[in-house]
Amino acid sequence: MSGAVLAVSGLRVRVGGRTVVDGLDLVLPAGRATALVGRSGSGKSLTARSLLGLAPRGAERSGEALLDLGGGRTVDLLAAPPDRLRALRGREIGYVFQEAQASLNPTITVGAHLAETLGAHGVPRGRRRERGLAALRGAGLDDPAALYRAYPFELSGGQAQRVALALARALRPRLLIADEVTSALDPVTQAGVLDVLRADAAGPDGSGRALLLVTHDLAVAGRWADRIAVLDGGRIVEEGPARAVLAAPRHPFTAALVRAAGPLGPPPDPGEFAEAPGAVR
Repeated sequence: MSGAVLAVSGLRVRVGGRTVVDGLDLVLPAGRATALVGRSGSGKSLTARSLLGLAPRGAERSGEALLDLGGGRTVDLLAAPPDRLRALRGREIGYVFQEAQASLNPTITVGAHLAETLGAHGVPRGRRRERGLAALRGAGLDDPAALYRAYPFELSGGQAQRVALALARALRPRLLIADEVTSALDPVTQAGVLDVLRADAAGPDGSGRALLLVTHDLAVAGRWADRIAVLDGGRIVEEGPARAVLAAPRHPFTAALVRAAGPLGPPPDPGEFAEAPGAVR
């Protein structure tokens, strides 16, 4: 486990009597962004959600997923009881869902979401607003005080995704999982969200946290991930440094993904775009 925040070994997930994930091995190093890529329906999201006990009802999980808690302590996520997993979600593992609006309660404000998350993990009431505003600011949102009072239905798609990101990052978890978080965003907003995620992985002191970027978009993986793991048939068929995998894919499925993606240019720079007065992201 040296240098690894999470080490997954032999993960199998059966749903409805069908094996969807079949013996998956994956190591997520500290300070690195790892992209889990594959075709739609390949089990990428199921893999990620199974690690947190969020698989569909009746799903059967087996294998081992050791999360490093620091100080020589580890926990096997696949063996942990539900109450233990609830305690780990948020504090040790942050999860950003694909459908940001659907993951937010429309009847309570953004501030209430943040206060509830922080309070559930022991942050004193008097510090929750300060921590919540800092989380919104850290997710790249302008005027966090106004957004703190807003309801989810008042947010744009980009704002909602950044709020979901703020919720996942509020307690600075050691592992951050982003599940197809940019699929519904425009390219500029997409770049901004991914920049925040990538900066989290790098960390200001070079240590950072582990980031698992679940995506079907090889262009996203190539531009923002350090490593790429390719999932096909429920198993990792190829894994390595992003540039090496894209430049010289060894597995036929990876080669097909690379051909389909076409030339991978640099990510769009939000600073290069003039924003219309009054526009929101």
